[in-house]
Amino acid sequence: MPDSSILVAAVATAGALAAGATALSHPRIALGILFLLATVSRATLETPLGTMRPEMPAVAVVAAALLAGGRFSTIRRLPRSTVGMALAFGTYLGVLALSSAFVAPGTAQSLRMVAWLAVSMTGGVVAFVLVRSRPVGAIEPLAFAGAAMGAVGIVVAVMFLVAGPAFHFGIQEPNSIVPRVFAFGWETNLYASFLAMCAFFALEAARGPRRKAGLVMLALVLIGFPLGVTRGAYLGLAVGVVAYIAVRLAVERRPNDLPRFVIIAAALLVVGIVASNVLLPNALERGAAAGDPSGSPGPSVTQVPASTGTATRPSEVPSATPVPAVVPTPSLEAYPDTVAFRLERVTIAIGELPNSPLIGFGAESFGQRHPERHAGPGPDHIAIMAVVVPYEAGIIGAAALLTGFVLLLTSLWKSARRSSRDADWRAVGAAAAFIGSLVSVLVAYQVTNALHLAINWIVIGAAAALAVRDRPPDAASPGG
Repeated sequence: MPDSSILVAAVATAGALAAGATALSHPRIALGILFLLATVSRATLETPLGTMRPEMPAVAVVAAALLAGGRFSTIRRLPRSTVGMALAFGTYLGVLALSSAFVAPGTAQSLRMVAWLAVSMTGGVVAFVLVRSRPVGAIEPLAFAGAAMGAVGIVVAVMFLVAGPAFHFGIQEPNSIVPRVFAFGWETNLYASFLAMCAFFALEAARGPRRKAGLVMLALVLIGFPLGVTRGAYLGLAVGVVAYIAVRLAVERRPNDLPRFVIIAAALLVVGIVASNVLLPNALERGAAAGDPSGSPGPSVTQVPASTGTATRPSEVPSATPVPAVVPTPSLEAYPDTVAFRLERVTIAIGELPNSPLIGFGAESFGQRHPERHAGPGPDHIAIMAVVVPYEAGIIGAAALLTGFVLLLTSLWKSARRSSRDADWRAVGAAAAFIGSLVSVLVAYQVTNALHLAINWIVIGAAAALAVRDRPPDAASPGG
């Protein structure tokens, strides 16, 4: 077993044991461990059953602990909207499994992806049960995981500045025009979209009882975020901010602290943007910083014989008329045309949809149907969520998934209004944060879809717990 596999196995085992040990007594800590493990999406371990992610054993262990402790009784007597949401998401999973089993060219590969999504969704159920009694308390563990990723991103960028470009751990395309951070994420788009998702939790943590710790977490998230240098994540964050502010303005009417925190967040984001320009120089910028205006790593001028217009031997060329020779500057990889990459596949996918309109073609089936195409080191895929969902799960699956998200966001809105009538402003802020987070990631996934990752479903589960909250969050309850 390679050293990296040993490390992944050790982290997964330690995380599973820690999460299982705290699931009944300290459920918020267990939630934080689950979410933190799920952020390390690049770390994988190949097993006889397929590829394992670090959070998978923890999801299984925590689920077993909650079942043994009788905590799954909390899923009884849920509001119809929550039951409808669960059925909608379950329908999407079922349709995807059906198309993967009977339509996908590579049945085994597609069913493995379905199994991955099923484990991730189970993580959402586990998160729901963990924070059911105190859902507002989920804000800080979720914010902490985002801050940890932001901190890793900042450290990685500093190391790249000091020791790069030869040392480029956690840096995507280090020899390109725009080196970018991915840290422990699967790739840079997902690193940045994850931090955009967590920014709203960190903001609410900064407004909570532990404000200093919350401000530190907010700083790490928002300074680390621009290091990903991804347009889709910026767009997702912007739309999420609009949704967050709209909810708070509509429900609270006069949220007095909102302008102050918006200014703080904007200032931290500017710091991150400046840091992304300072900490991630390409080879040309490194040369200029070293005092060579051309950007080349070595001397830029060499003495060569001048041309006399006649063929002569080098010894016959006058030495008093040297001219500078052009030395090539480092060749940098161009910034990839990702827009063209995505749109090219959209046209193909839409043209094929009529061949299986109801249930689609199965999980990860685009690369199976078009093996001659390529998307870097892995199988080809469709990056845009609004296209990949109907392509893989058809009209039925896409409608079910959309219904689930609409029911969840609607329930969160109603929860915010109920909390405002009770003057429970922490719960209002938490509902606004979950809405902003979900909207942000749904927008970002229209550029790089990652719906199968457990981070999404853990947030969905915690959000659903807040939506059905039926008593004050700080009332006596087990654990914390």
